[in-house]
Amino acid sequence: MAKSEEEKEEKESKKEEKQEKQENKLTDIPGIGPGIAAKLEAAGVYDLMGLAVISPFALSEMAGVGEAVARKAIQAARGMLNLGFLDGLEFAKKRENILFITTGSKNLNGLLGGRGVETGAMTEAYGAFGSGKTQLGLTLAVNVQLPKEQGGANGKAVYIDTEGTFRPDRIRQIAEGIGANPDKVLKNILVARAFNSDHQILLIDKINEMIKDGEPIKIVIIDSLTAHFRAEFAGRGQLADRQQKLNKYLHNLIKMSEQHNLAVYVTNQVMANPAMMFGDPTTAIGGNIVGHACLTWDSLIQLADGRIIEIKDMKNEKVLSGSFSEMNFANAESEQVFVNPDVKEVYNIKTNGQIKCSGLHRFFNIENFGVVEKEAKDLKVGDFIAQAKRMDLAGEERILPFFKIKKIGRLSKISSDLIKNKFVEKNLSRKEVCKKIGITPRQFRRVLNQECPTSWDALENLQEHFAGGQILQLEPVFSYKHKDLRMPEFITPQFSQIFGYFLGDGNFERRGLRFRDARAEVLEHYNSLFRETFNISGTITKMGNKNCFTLYINSTEIAELFKIMKPAILNEVGRSKVEVVSSFIRGFFDAEGHIDKKRAYVSVSQKNPRILRYLQLFLLRFGIRSTIKFGIGAKKISVLRIIDKDAAGYLQIGFSAKDKQKTLLEKIEETRQTYSYEMMPIGRKELRVLLESCGLNYSKFIKPRNAEYKWVSRKELEKAFNALMNIKVNDRQIKQKIEFINRLINGDISFEKIREINLRKNGGKEKLYDFSVPLKENYIANGFVVHNSTYRMYLRRGKQGSRVAKLIDSPNLPENECQFYVTLKGVRDEEE
Repeated sequence: MAKSEEEKEEKESKKEEKQEKQENKLTDIPGIGPGIAAKLEAAGVYDLMGLAVISPFALSEMAGVGEAVARKAIQAARGMLNLGFLDGLEFAKKRENILFITTGSKNLNGLLGGRGVETGAMTEAYGAFGSGKTQLGLTLAVNVQLPKEQGGANGKAVYIDTEGTFRPDRIRQIAEGIGANPDKVLKNILVARAFNSDHQILLIDKINEMIKDGEPIKIVIIDSLTAHFRAEFAGRGQLADRQQKLNKYLHNLIKMSEQHNLAVYVTNQVMANPAMMFGDPTTAIGGNIVGHACLTWDSLIQLADGRIIEIKDMKNEKVLSGSFSEMNFANAESEQVFVNPDVKEVYNIKTNGQIKCSGLHRFFNIENFGVVEKEAKDLKVGDFIAQAKRMDLAGEERILPFFKIKKIGRLSKISSDLIKNKFVEKNLSRKEVCKKIGITPRQFRRVLNQECPTSWDALENLQEHFAGGQILQLEPVFSYKHKDLRMPEFITPQFSQIFGYFLGDGNFERRGLRFRDARAEVLEHYNSLFRETFNISGTITKMGNKNCFTLYINSTEIAELFKIMKPAILNEVGRSKVEVVSSFIRGFFDAEGHIDKKRAYVSVSQKNPRILRYLQLFLLRFGIRSTIKFGIGAKKISVLRIIDKDAAGYLQIGFSAKDKQKTLLEKIEETRQTYSYEMMPIGRKELRVLLESCGLNYSKFIKPRNAEYKWVSRKELEKAFNALMNIKVNDRQIKQKIEFINRLINGDISFEKIREINLRKNGGKEKLYDFSVPLKENYIANGFVVHNSTYRMYLRRGKQGSRVAKLIDSPNLPENECQFYVTLKGVRDEEE
């Protein structure tokens, strides 16, 4: 009985929620009137969900309103929809609304989790001609119309045909195979022939309009996804533009599937990979725009606000994302985080940094003056992959937590006499007064009669309650215990440098902080920073029989502030302006840094490599490249190194120790006088062909070398570029190559050579992570990666007329494969 009542209440609750969603309209949002609502509907935003998941910038562009108004409207929509985090049980309950559309084959259904293609997600099938991609799409268009209990969704299908593959006669055959009325089935399939990529993109808005008008669409089939994109964006030079446009299109498809709880099924063509000698040499066109790549949990992600967090902690943060058309970085929104527990092998790729990833993780490489993608499993030692060369992050002033300083003071004789007279006039009880101001009667007598100091709080309470409107004369008192301490409100460069030095060489003491250094001048410098920042001086003493000095700062308040700030200091510094970041690095290098006396070589060592990995990203704020060697020697020490020409960049940060700074300057000058060969990811042969095609003699720009020298140097590339800029070029493709060289030389993205690749089995089943970045589809994690669709199948011909489907990528299903047949009645398990 109780159970049936609970079920009844649950049904009523769901009904109320549904009514609420139906009642709320776009015009219910503050700031959105009928005119703006019409503009949004014209742009494909029809309801609160569509508004809630859009970015403020996109809404501002669509509706012609300011970003502040757009942000308020989005927040209001999200509030009405009660968006936010769900616990696992709530999320599982939400997934009960997911529908499954049978493929017609139990084997294929089993490959996809047991029940077929699911709604709220996108499924991709790629394979060669005749592998069954289109046949599966036609079968799904029929099966979606079946009742739910028979594996359908009681809905209609939209079929976007980009290659003229839709055949009504074939639909009739499949419909008759399941005993359905062919004419009725055809009427429930809405077909559109897309003639170019813009038309294909526009059709998404039309689908949203049809759903708004009441059409029960439950599957959208696109056959094929990349045909128009491939035809319209030909050549390496247009690859970045193609990928960006395709990324945006895919993002809109996924958003539509989640927003309307419908399935999206796309087919994709394949191309041959001639470099593959064994196995199947075909790969999906469009690269990994529709597949998952994964990184290990400890991969550090650079956020747009300057913070650096591990990928496992990502929650829809704004990230820094690369633009290969400009070779620079900009802010980008991130979305859904994926966890992959089934990665069998982990690749450890080492350039000047390291990154651990799955074999499907894609990096950016250069071929024929254009940026291309390569999966980790296809990379080899000697390849160049994209990394950040410089990150221009503005930062902001960061506020320190408020910290009340314990102060003492005394009453002047005049004010003491005034209080005594008030006691007589008003016949006040000394006991009651002491209770209100927080002091004992004995201490109060000493304050009034002997001018003894007491807490500043007690004196302020006395002023508030018993001064009778007159201002008391309060005199601050300073002692060894109570100093004239000043606590900073913001993280200043001085505070940041002190903290960097503390992390390297400082310790907490019972009543303050302690620092040790072999150079007394360095401790004197930091003592002056304490005076400047906190208005306090420490004491410097020489240690017994050691050539070492100690700086002791006696202040429990400062020690408490450092204890509060220590867990958050790296991200607080990251969010700060560059001068604060620079000072923090200087402080840490003052404590742990070493300058080699034989060459321009700055290094810092730590047992825990975490702070070195953060420092490596901090250094990129100044365009300083560094390398880290992990786990050296028996003690497993990690070392961050800045070598030769990169050490010259460190001069903008420098050392506080005069001898270290002098050595650094000398070694940098020596480096400048010697030739430093910096390789660029442009082949000598490629550059020679380009120069000769422009009528230039390559030997004037490229120094003759043996076959071992495959790549040109920066000096050679710059010299060739200057020559190319001084001639008239009419050929469009040559112009694109010259522009690419310009961006490569002057951009904020560099391409580093792979020094080592190690492969290990993921025996402990370490979870790997990925997240999506709509539109740009890349982010900084010592490199770049794209995120794509939810489910990916590879179809190929099997033996004796069969087809083989292999599940290549999925967030929740293991890799597997099955066999099925394309029959007269559609997709089936057995041949007829």
